[in-house]
Amino acid sequence: MAPESIVDHRARAALEFCWGDGERYLATYQLLRASCPCADCKVLRAAGGDGNAGDDNVQLADIQPVGAYGVQFVFSDGHDRGIFPWGFLRELVEGRGRSGMTP
Repeated sequence: MAPESIVDHRARAALEFCWGDGERYLATYQLLRASCPCADCKVLRAAGGDGNAGDDNVQLADIQPVGAYGVQFVFSDGHDRGIFPWGFLRELVEGRGRSGMTP
């Protein structure tokens, strides 16, 4: 299920995902980049590398919807191949805990 909204907190370099059940989570751009589910990034992580994921300065250049399935992020390093299904994103952000922050 898709979140009700995604709020871009550029000053924090993070996205806030607000789900229909009232749960709200923050995910940093760096976390999203480091967790990219594309085949290239999976291979790099399996080999013990992190590609450009270690860049603390990575920014989010664009968010592109992929039907009802998920979203594709375009990062400042040019990476744009990962499609993040909604279920994958929810598991990723839940694993980091609720934000507890007021935007």
